[in-house]
Amino acid sequence: MSESSVQYDTASIQGLADSYDYIVVGGGTSGLVVASRLTEDPNVTVLVLEAGSNRLDDSRITTPGLALTTWDNADFDWQFLTTPQHGLHGRTVAHPRGKTLGGSAAINLNLMAYPSKSGIDGWEKLGNRGWNFDVLRPYYQKFHTYCPPSKEVNELLALDYMDEGVQGKTGPIKVSFGGFHGPLQKEWPETFKRLNMKYTGDPSTGLGSGGHSNPATIDAQSKTRSHAGADYYSPEARKRTNLRVLSEALVEKIILEKSENGLVSASGVRYFSKDGQSRLVHAGKEVILAAGAFQSPQLLELSGIGSQSLLAKFKIEVLIDNPYVGENLQDHAVASLSFEAADHIPTGDVLRDPKIFAAAIEEYNNSKTGFLTAGTYCSAFMPIVDFLQEDGKAELTRLLDRYLKGAAPSTFPAQQQQYLLLREMLQSQDDSSIHYCMAPFQMNVHAGAAPTKYLVPSTDGNYMTICAALNHPFSRGSVHINSADVRDKPTVDPKYLSHPLDNEIMARHVQYMERLIRAEPLASLLKKNGRRIPADTHVETLEEAKELGPRTVTSNFHPTGTCAMMSKELGGVVDERLIVHGSNNLRVVDASIIPLEPRGNIQSSVYAIAERAADIIKQGSNYDSY
Repeated sequence: MSESSVQYDTASIQGLADSYDYIVVGGGTSGLVVASRLTEDPNVTVLVLEAGSNRLDDSRITTPGLALTTWDNADFDWQFLTTPQHGLHGRTVAHPRGKTLGGSAAINLNLMAYPSKSGIDGWEKLGNRGWNFDVLRPYYQKFHTYCPPSKEVNELLALDYMDEGVQGKTGPIKVSFGGFHGPLQKEWPETFKRLNMKYTGDPSTGLGSGGHSNPATIDAQSKTRSHAGADYYSPEARKRTNLRVLSEALVEKIILEKSENGLVSASGVRYFSKDGQSRLVHAGKEVILAAGAFQSPQLLELSGIGSQSLLAKFKIEVLIDNPYVGENLQDHAVASLSFEAADHIPTGDVLRDPKIFAAAIEEYNNSKTGFLTAGTYCSAFMPIVDFLQEDGKAELTRLLDRYLKGAAPSTFPAQQQQYLLLREMLQSQDDSSIHYCMAPFQMNVHAGAAPTKYLVPSTDGNYMTICAALNHPFSRGSVHINSADVRDKPTVDPKYLSHPLDNEIMARHVQYMERLIRAEPLASLLKKNGRRIPADTHVETLEEAKELGPRTVTSNFHPTGTCAMMSKELGGVVDERLIVHGSNNLRVVDASIIPLEPRGNIQSSVYAIAERAADIIKQGSNYDSY
């Protein structure tokens, strides 16, 4: 089989060239975007190295409602686990990360959310010229095509705030409202409307707050998952003779050399192929890291870029001493409380019955209808309601002063500036501190750390869960190697709730859950005096709410920040062109470069970053931040 063959086994090294213009490490959400865009030029050659296998046609990926069957499954998931978290009473937290073509977008729950304008503008305020919402907004449109709902669905979900004019029209990723909409989805936005929290403005504009329904990365026609593996590495892209994707190729390290000008140059990549052999491939122009917030810093450290003391511990030659590699880890911590649904309300818990699950699969396969078409997620971007009035604003100021003024200095240089920006967002009427999400199934984190334990029904009955995820966390963690072998997973320590403001803010939003479940029409969908998970848990008082966070917090699976885009003096790893400080041709293009966690699910931001990264690379020395 030759290099120019249209059809090839993506795990086979047969016909692989010795050198490519660009080597992309990671065939996931960002890596395949960049590879696809660069190879639109037939004179540019790109090799993508993906550690996972090619499962593009696997029904567990293509069927939207089967995402959970891929989690904690080594065929699809890296199965990361944090260190015991002091702020969570010593619990560990699982982090599903996609280990397959398409990356985490191939196994996530499909939810499409957009950041706030002030959150993205914060990136520029940290010194990244041109990385603001107005500049990035065209890239949020470029990656997707919005598929408007039918008139019936539009009315059912109260989608009058959606503005087709600001959505993407030609992008590879399909965004729609899926195919299954039950009573819970119908009454969620109406409940917030009655609480005077109706959503205002299209979420993609970066403005507005309140209850709403999120679209999903689902093709409205085929009712299948839309992700980078399916739609950027599309059938058309697979025909390009200048694009080669090699799956089941685990990168060991980047080959780096000191150049005459003192900068480090990336000349290639060493990787393990499917047969277990260590192999070398050369890069004529650049090596592009797209391995995600856990593995991009891991590969930098294994390649000699990181803290001198850490690398010396594992006898790794230090080529660029940067102690901030792997630092600044941020994630959306999420607390949850499950409520028993009324007898007439179906939830995803019914799928615990093997017969019902088999029937759902049959219905999906035969008609692309039913539970497994999934797609509509109920959300709410909210400020702390009790802090909206003047006396509440004064209380918020006192709370922020208490924990931010006079705090001990951090070893991370940008932290004070980050905290000032977070303070601005919390005190602004234009941003939100929490992302509520209604999950139409039960959650029980005490059933086990793995999502396959706590998201699978362990209690009889049907439940819905309200999750409260911190949009702008103050806690900071880290990711670092614990050996010189890439096959040893790095140590992941998010330090959830280590900053006291996180639980103070979360607790006030957790309290609001009690108000929410008592409001109509949602109240009528829940069993009166019904059971809860955790059992007998009520959060009427602030102290009760403060206890729930450490008991139930898990991850919303949105790790960012570990190769932050900032000046090195502020603790950055890459510059505004995404080039690693101290190198001249090594870039990072994934979620690790995000200097400040945006609100909501980060999928849209990762796609937008990758689209912009491709333009930056194409423009080369002609790149203009604006």
